Amino acid sequence: MSQSAYILLGGGIDLVTPPEQLPPGAALYCVNYECPVTGGYRRIDGYTQQGPAVPGEGSLLGVVTFNDAIYAVRKDTGADTATLYRLDTAANAWDVVGTAGALHNGRHEFVEGNLYATESGRALYGVGGGKPFELKTDGTFTSLTAAMAGAKYIALHSEHLMLGFPAGSLQHSGIGDPAAWDASTGGAGEIGVGQTLTGLVPGTGGVLHILCRDSIKTLYGTSSADFQLKTTVPNSGARPYSGQSLMQPYFIAERGITSLDAVQQFGDFRPMQPGRKVETLFTQDGLTNRVVASAISKSKAQYRVWFDNGTGIYMSPAGITTVRYPLQVAVAHTGELATGAEQLLIGDDAGNVYRLGNGATSFNGEPIPAFLTLAFTDLKQPSVRKRFRRVFWDIRSGTDAEISIQADYDYGRTETGKPRREFIDFMLGGGLWDVAKWGDFNWSVPSLGQESVNVAGTGTSINFAIYSNSISAPHELLGYDLHFDVRRQRRG
Repeated sequence: MSQSAYILLGGGIDLVTPPEQLPPGAALYCVNYECPVTGGYRRIDGYTQQGPAVPGEGSLLGVVTFNDAIYAVRKDTGADTATLYRLDTAANAWDVVGTAGALHNGRHEFVEGNLYATESGRALYGVGGGKPFELKTDGTFTSLTAAMAGAKYIALHSEHLMLGFPAGSLQHSGIGDPAAWDASTGGAGEIGVGQTLTGLVPGTGGVLHILCRDSIKTLYGTSSADFQLKTTVPNSGARPYSGQSLMQPYFIAERGITSLDAVQQFGDFRPMQPGRKVETLFTQDGLTNRVVASAISKSKAQYRVWFDNGTGIYMSPAGITTVRYPLQVAVAHTGELATGAEQLLIGDDAGNVYRLGNGATSFNGEPIPAFLTLAFTDLKQPSVRKRFRRVFWDIRSGTDAEISIQADYDYGRTETGKPRREFIDFMLGGGLWDVAKWGDFNWSVPSLGQESVNVAGTGTSINFAIYSNSISAPHELLGYDLHFDVRRQRRG
């Protein structure tokens, strides 16, 4: 008798659960897909280049969005200095900000905020191993010469500008005055953390987390009068440039992606490991010490981190997937435009700036290859052989991509025959009346496509490998309806 079973997709990569125990919607292998919080798997957005290559040589040293403009830092050609540039979109050129060669030749970090009493006080602060600087919305560039040189990390905390030095020093300006660094006049000061400092991340409840190589510390208080440093995680630290704040802090520790969860009873924090399912990527493949940049996507509730081998990881509450770009990410930053739109920028090792998402359907003109291998399902009957017949895929989003689907049986046993590879070639982009915007969907097209694929074959379990390589809008795979016949029990 013919039967059917519906499999919901989602959950991301799981490399630690035994294959027989994996949920059928989980992934064994996943590249250039992401896990939306609504479920399923969505091919990632692409990116587009912003302006020409930034003047100078070597990798980009920093990129940031401020006051609706894109800024970048790059080493000066033939000199041991760097320059801050602003992209002139009208002229498609990079303009020098401040004085050429005014910055230290080092990786730069940025923070935006207002330490003054008026709206005009909003400013961008940056540091990269030299003196920190301030850039105001009117374009005024000021080097904060009173601060000590050498900081690599920067944050705003309780109306102070905070600077983190790798040697283990945390220094803060006077209250409401980022140019005041004289402790004898009151307000400014220094706090020793006792370990190699690797980042500064704001936390829940107005605290500042100080990421160290072998521990995580938390700064409580609002001024030098009541600052108190506590050790939150004593035996595990964070890798440089991996720290981000998305409701709670995320960073890369020895065993992968880690977060700090607030413990409300005591106002303290405890470490969590949301990246447990991909822990082997860090412990066996060595990604722990290969972090180059990280960022967040608030609109997608994602923590993103990139490595020096061209790969990256996207993590949302719905699951974890991997990505691979045809370029090497060097720096990254998430900013917000005046419209409220998110702007996520990356810079590469060739001095180019790219914007992720924003409707990009390609890797700056190149097709986006996407791979997804789903977990096997035995339909809760591991000892029963089935005759699989057809599968109907639920697919959402407007795209003209050709998607290749290959079924496999019996947990990949080589003696079991495989059906031929099937292709889905479709255009789907339906919308809902009075909800979707005119021009954003195809009239008289369904909002959810159900594509049929022949999977004729016999086995106790089945899974699917999915591949596409196209310049097209992302597609979403939500689930599949599997049609099969029950046959006999498996024999010894």
